[in-house]
Amino acid sequence: MKKILIISTGGTISQSHSDTGIAISNDASFKGDTFANILNSFKNKLNLDSIDSITIMNKDSSNMITKDWELIVNSIYDKYDDYDAFIVTHGTNTMGYSTAAVSYALGNLGKPIIFTGSQVSYGILGTDAVINLENTLRVITEKEQLAGVFLVFGSKIITGTRVKKKTEFDYNAFKTFGRLEDIGHLGNSIIFNENSLNMHLSYLGTKSKTKKGLEIKNNFDNNIISLTEFPGLKSEYIVKLAESGVKGFILRATGAGDPNVAPINANYPNLREAFSYLQEHKIPIVVTTQAPDGMSSMSVNEPGILAKELGAIPAWDMSMETIVTKLSWLIANGYSYEEIQQLMVTSFRGEIDAMN
Repeated sequence: MKKILIISTGGTISQSHSDTGIAISNDASFKGDTFANILNSFKNKLNLDSIDSITIMNKDSSNMITKDWELIVNSIYDKYDDYDAFIVTHGTNTMGYSTAAVSYALGNLGKPIIFTGSQVSYGILGTDAVINLENTLRVITEKEQLAGVFLVFGSKIITGTRVKKKTEFDYNAFKTFGRLEDIGHLGNSIIFNENSLNMHLSYLGTKSKTKKGLEIKNNFDNNIISLTEFPGLKSEYIVKLAESGVKGFILRATGAGDPNVAPINANYPNLREAFSYLQEHKIPIVVTTQAPDGMSSMSVNEPGILAKELGAIPAWDMSMETIVTKLSWLIANGYSYEEIQQLMVTSFRGEIDAMN
């Protein structure tokens, strides 16, 4: 029999509403104990021992910061020996950042950590909160060897480093980022994609059932910045940001990761000066693509190749959420510039596939 802990962090699923219909986070009526009571009605049917709850914050997820990721991780770590599975209720707006952060911070996971939430608040007509909560239980009890970080939402099961919100309206609000398949689909039964699930499980290390066996590196540095390139973006702005204390950059460039770093003798404005400055001062810059279904290999066109020679790191098929959390995590945990160059293109939790 399994023991499950619900960790409530706020979000739409917990929000109450004003008379005009505006969602209010700080006045939430629905917290972890509400959701535990809902799911406890299924305890006997699913052969569960107990479903307990804690509420660690009550935030609209738009207001999440890196310290909140660390709090979620610490809450799981502290209770890891006491429970067989964890459900984290969370807002949808930054769900992909939190699932990626927990994926990196906790190594050797041998138990499932399932995030869920809702598009419509619990207590509002038409809410999807109850079905999403019920589906987390179905997934937890369906497969004995399930481990690692997942999102269960709508009809989808998605691995933690591939969570991408695709709509603010539909009940199926998320997709698996990139060209990989979902871990599974939910309907009147649960269908797992065994190839996707096995790949997910292969990144989890020793799959420890005890806290002692976990590898916890729970630090994130928010001294990074994400920029979108456009024709005419000036080098001087990037340099000034670096001089102000930015420790890492993410650039959404065009094409296959093709920033305007023109050859040395070019007579038009470009980003060569900025990239050279970052390389000289050992400040990492990760280059992704603005193409929604593209990837950044930086090996197709001359601009990408030149940027790579200047120390830029290709994002390959990582999502923006994953790039941000991974770079933040690597910097905070003391990896050197040279190590970050290598580790950003190393798949820790299945976040990179296209280069293999």
